[in-house]
Amino acid sequence: MIGPLGLAVMFWLASVAMVYALLATPVEQGNRGLMNLTESLGSLERVALWQRALWWLPGAEAGGGFISWSPLAINWTVRAALVAMFALHAWAFWRCWRGEASSLGRWLVGPIGAHVIMLGFVPSNADVFYYGMSGDLANNGNNPYLFPLYQFPDHPLLPYNHWVDMKAVYGPFWTAISQGIVAVSGPDPVAAVLGFKIFLGVSAIGLALFVAWLTQRLTGSRQLGLAAGVLVAWQPNLIIESSGQAHNDAVMLLLATAGLGLAVLGGARSLRGAIVLVAASAVVKYVTLPLLGLLALVRLKDIGRDGVVRTARAWGLDALAAAAVVVAAFAPFWVGAGTLAEMLTEPGRLFNNPLWYLPYLGVHKLAGDIVDPVFFVGIRLLLMLATIAVLAWIAVWLGRQLSWGKPASDERSGSLLPWWTGRLLTAWTAVLATLALLPVNSHAWYWTWPIVPVALLVTFRASAVPVDGVGPALPRWFWSYLVLTALLTLAYHTRVVHF
Repeated sequence: MIGPLGLAVMFWLASVAMVYALLATPVEQGNRGLMNLTESLGSLERVALWQRALWWLPGAEAGGGFISWSPLAINWTVRAALVAMFALHAWAFWRCWRGEASSLGRWLVGPIGAHVIMLGFVPSNADVFYYGMSGDLANNGNNPYLFPLYQFPDHPLLPYNHWVDMKAVYGPFWTAISQGIVAVSGPDPVAAVLGFKIFLGVSAIGLALFVAWLTQRLTGSRQLGLAAGVLVAWQPNLIIESSGQAHNDAVMLLLATAGLGLAVLGGARSLRGAIVLVAASAVVKYVTLPLLGLLALVRLKDIGRDGVVRTARAWGLDALAAAAVVVAAFAPFWVGAGTLAEMLTEPGRLFNNPLWYLPYLGVHKLAGDIVDPVFFVGIRLLLMLATIAVLAWIAVWLGRQLSWGKPASDERSGSLLPWWTGRLLTAWTAVLATLALLPVNSHAWYWTWPIVPVALLVTFRASAVPVDGVGPALPRWFWSYLVLTALLTLAYHTRVVHF
């Protein structure tokens, strides 16, 4: 039986293969045959930057280049590495779920090593360069919510940015964090990127540790805590998109999950503190705003006892607490309503969710440009309305569950946790899965959002089944969810754009 260290070595080998394959991109031969990861001209500039930065690695060539592979070899190496990482993720979780596990520390060796290896992953996506430049601009008295990047043509990070015509689209709390990171690293492109990679890799591991701790508190089972922590820590998207591509989703998830944990462990008396934490996550990325609504709905559980007026007063104080976080975060950058303009319009720029983009490519090949308005306008609008409808349905479902009060016979009636814990976890999971998977503008880093509530939900449900603390089976949808995430990631990152 291969143990955690054996699985870790295989995980590292897959990570090294992916890192080396991307470093071997022939940047001077155009983008024909390259994957979506590196096919744009801007991505190739960022790959070249990393090739020069890693001049000391085996394979580097004199003059700052790197040994080149054919696009076909690169593509299939990355695909094989991704498949291996997703398979090892499932294997590691299954071992822990079945009780064939050791300490959490031994199981974290694999993902921690992978995060270190991913420091060498080419930062082909421009977002991290935006983080660095916006933070540096703010440090030098220039408001990134007021000035687009192109107004600073001499900035060392500008050549590696893509959306140079945009003002800041991220929440002000993230801008403040970016200021701190770039204050340490300076505006040098390589140093700044490494600063973000390290910070976000540590955040991802911190998220996994917190999930393991929270699960153990929710279930009373060390084994289930281990399984949940491993499910999060080994998730390939979380590793690649944190230490590899340096996206900020791990920070957002950590704050939101801290709010969820405070709500269920502290009960009604801690709801306002939970709302503050989730509001803090929303001023990193505003995608977590609907989660504030779920926490507000928890107040309905006592409406029969407290009455409408008292519940409304509590909601008002909750809203003031959330507003205080938002106002405090935006205060250094506020320039009127235009401060929010870019945040509201940015999601309409792209149509890239493989669930909808791949069908578009197939139909476009048959019918030509005539289908563009159908997809880019019609399907976008339809899915936006569908997303709103699903979120509304989730809210109605949770509201009804809570307003009905505690069931006469509850399967966890002896638990010290609030009776509504499972219902809130279910709604939380459904909201983040909907926001990650349904809209037309979706990215591989968005698919990290559901993994945390999924880990909490499946382990919480299992703890209600008295079979040595572990349920006899996972939910029917669980493996389908993992496979879907893997397929979407393969389609998103490794699709060849220019043949």
